[in-house]
Amino acid sequence: MRLLVLAVLAGLVALTAAEVVVPPRIEQGVEERVAREVPEAGSVDATLRSFPVVARVLGTGRMEHLVVVLDDVARPEVRVDSVRVDVRGIEVSRQALVDGEVDLERIDSAALMATITEEDLEETLPGNVADLRLLPGRAEVTVAGQTVGSDVTVRDGRVVFDLGPLGDAGVALPGRDFFPCPLEGEVVHGAVHLFCTLDEVPPYLLRRFQSAAPAP
Repeated sequence: MRLLVLAVLAGLVALTAAEVVVPPRIEQGVEERVAREVPEAGSVDATLRSFPVVARVLGTGRMEHLVVVLDDVARPEVRVDSVRVDVRGIEVSRQALVDGEVDLERIDSAALMATITEEDLEETLPGNVADLRLLPGRAEVTVAGQTVGSDVTVRDGRVVFDLGPLGDAGVALPGRDFFPCPLEGEVVHGAVHLFCTLDEVPPYLLRRFQSAAPAP
């Protein structure tokens, strides 16, 4: 009986140690992978927001919540101030977790949120459009010396400013390699927020980030 108690205690100690050691290894591995795949990102941060991680994966094969944030992404189309990918209900390979890696098998849901500032949008607008000012739900711009109000929409992969009789002006957004879902937008003070629901996790996050060992 004493040996059984000691064995249980040893197992609990080992599991507790794994909960301390393994999650940071997973987060670091995800950050390194994303930094390689998206070198134009100024910084990458990955956070596992579920506890316990190791015990849950060993028992159910799932991690509940992973958040990855990319800041200051200098895309050729337009600079993106921040991108956040929020993934929930992740089924993973148990063996990959033991190796300190994430082998994504299936997810319940994922959402992408991004922010582009008015300064970065203005830099990309046509030369005759200047002094962009973003307000909740609308914008003001100066065209040929005239300040006009503008509706702002996100459609067909662009942020579009409706300048009335002066026509439209738009800024192209990164394509499906970066935003792999139909984007919606919201104009707030000084920025445009983009968001969408993901059917799959972007390749630069988890796909091909796998253990060399076969999944059980």
